[in-house]
Amino acid sequence: MSKDSLTERQAGASAETDEELIARLSQGDATVFEALVNRYQKSALRLALRFTRQQTEAEDMVQETFLRVHRYIHQYKPEAALFKTWFFTILSNLCRQAIKRNKSTIFIDLPEDALAIDDPEDELARQELRAALAAAIARLPPNQRLALIPRYEEGGSYADIAAALGVSISAVKSLLVRAKHTLRRDLAAFENKSFG
Repeated sequence: MSKDSLTERQAGASAETDEELIARLSQGDATVFEALVNRYQKSALRLALRFTRQQTEAEDMVQETFLRVHRYIHQYKPEAALFKTWFFTILSNLCRQAIKRNKSTIFIDLPEDALAIDDPEDELARQELRAALAAAIARLPPNQRLALIPRYEEGGSYADIAAALGVSISAVKSLLVRAKHTLRRDLAAFENKSFG
């Protein structure tokens, strides 16, 4: 196969839906697997890093997720869930296992614009609040963290989070309410806080 025809096949694969790629993969076309990796690797790594705070362990979790997708692709049922949901369910389960395995505190970085502080000149106060928020999130129960991070970091829908966690949409909403309540309580010492 020439380099040009390989490039054309990769471009075609990137234009296909997840379900089309999965159908081709299920039929033995291993060339499309790279398109799935390219499509999901960055967001999967971001989520894994929020839990592990260790680049190597996060990369291992993402790699294990892709290995499981490849190994169990014949078990995926498109009528039951979107591929994205199935993929992040696998990754969420690996995150849960990592939390159980590593009972140590896990700190989570948040983007600079995640917090609104009235006095932008007060960098020390901003850093203290970010550290307190990261520590408060790290103390949340695992299911609350697994709901909170995809919702506010990745913009995940209630339905996708519910499917990934294996719970109902109302359970996801309840997890988020409890998580925000806990965060508000834990950060009550900070006058300028912003949680929606």
